[in-house]
Amino acid sequence: MTSEAQIGWGGEVHLHNGTALTELVEVVSFALPDEEVDEVEVTHLKSPNRRREFISGLSDAGTVDVELNYVPGSTTDALIRAAKAAGDSRAVRFVIPDGTGTWQIDTFAYVSGYSRGPVAAGDKMSATLRLRITGAQTEAAGA
Repeated sequence: MTSEAQIGWGGEVHLHNGTALTELVEVVSFALPDEEVDEVEVTHLKSPNRRREFISGLSDAGTVDVELNYVPGSTTDALIRAAKAAGDSRAVRFVIPDGTGTWQIDTFAYVSGYSRGPVAAGDKMSATLRLRITGAQTEAAGA
């Protein structure tokens, strides 16, 4: 059987700039939202067979790290710094190549961190954008 594995070349991350979704440039890699569901214990004094009982609780998509080549003062740098300073929740889109087109994950997030550096003589400058996902996600084939 032939593998259907694919590489991530062509992936994109977009962050809303207040007017429209804007593609972040120089993205090197990114994670995808990883939704986990809380467990809520509902054990009572007559739980069957003296066993703990649980139900599912609220979902949390966690944080997503986006690794970038750091270009000081670039449009991407300015957008990320402005979003972090604003502290607001913004639309975010992750675009993933799927072999015949793209797959999109749309959600909302706020910038919870933007780590720039290190700056070294013999290496590229890099940055890590940390997005705190908030709210639901939708997934669909790209346009």
